[in-house]
Amino acid sequence: MRIELIDEVMTRKLGKALAKSCPQSPFLVTLTGNLGAGKSHLARAFLKKLGVTDPIPSPTYTLCETYPINQKLTVSHLDLYRLEDPEELELMGFRDMLDGQGLLIEWPERAGPLMPTPDLDVHLIWHDQGRMCVVSAKSKKGERWLSALKVPQPE
Repeated sequence: MRIELIDEVMTRKLGKALAKSCPQSPFLVTLTGNLGAGKSHLARAFLKKLGVTDPIPSPTYTLCETYPINQKLTVSHLDLYRLEDPEELELMGFRDMLDGQGLLIEWPERAGPLMPTPDLDVHLIWHDQGRMCVVSAKSKKGERWLSALKVPQPE
């Protein structure tokens, strides 16, 4: 699915729409794209729509920020840009994170062979008129999620 994101407001709207159609069960979303493409803005909007009220810092330096959403769902937001070796993920308990929670992962390619197939891949692309987003379902859960997604429209 291709979605034009003419500005930052549209990026936030997409993050909220993805959260609104989000399964309450564990999920894995990869966020790919160049620096400055809007991955963190989308992740913040997603987390706020799920109910996070605390400030949502970028996990660029901490690698991971975790948010308890409710009694059934915890979401961890990982930014692997500064990851030097995929083995660092083992030390962070990455395999345990894959069990029973939601994950938003920026720069997933840095995880190398440790990265499982996501439910959704959200790829943000800069172009002359703004940004474009390509959302791809990579699992049955992702297909259901994508089919429930109501694409935001510009105002």
